Amino acid sequence: MRQLPNLLGLFRILTTPLLAWLILVATPTAYVGAAFLLLIMALSDMADGRLARHLKVVSPLGIFIDTISDKIFVAGVIIPMIEVGLLPAWVALAIIIREFVVSGLRSFAAAEGVVISARRFGKQKLVITVVALIWRLLAANAETGGFLGQFAGGILIPILNLWVVSMGLALVWTLGSGIEYLWQAWPLLRRGWAPTPSGR
Repeated sequence: MRQLPNLLGLFRILTTPLLAWLILVATPTAYVGAAFLLLIMALSDMADGRLARHLKVVSPLGIFIDTISDKIFVAGVIIPMIEVGLLPAWVALAIIIREFVVSGLRSFAAAEGVVISARRFGKQKLVITVVALIWRLLAANAETGGFLGQFAGGILIPILNLWVVSMGLALVWTLGSGIEYLWQAWPLLRRGWAPTPSGR
């Protein structure tokens, strides 16, 4: 039980290639399988931090795994979705650049002895992004002749087509949370920008 939070993080990392493969198969059934697997991975991501705190087994390794695993599986969804034409490349670029910027800011702050913790906007961003990606995968099932498009004479199609709205919200939260991290780190960035004597 004490290793369960770390095992959940490793599960997300090790399962990402399977997730990418399901999307690249590009069949209606594979799209639903990818959506289901992505949901399981996202739920495990939300659970392991709380579980670690409940079991009092928070560790530097666990924090590291938790920090990188969500970025890995989100990239593992987005990149193959571009490959099969489900998303435009600029959407992936916006999301991935935000992750690089935030990771760099947190590393820079840590080097200065400051911890930039995840804020509510950032936590909401992951949930909204995962919902948008699952929505897109389910819409892809309908677009490729899957059962979601045929259910009750296509009654779900108008709802599934709203994936564009959910993806737009995900991009808004991506940008907003990135700005929030920049705002937190701005005093450090200003201080770090100033030249310092070389000591010679």
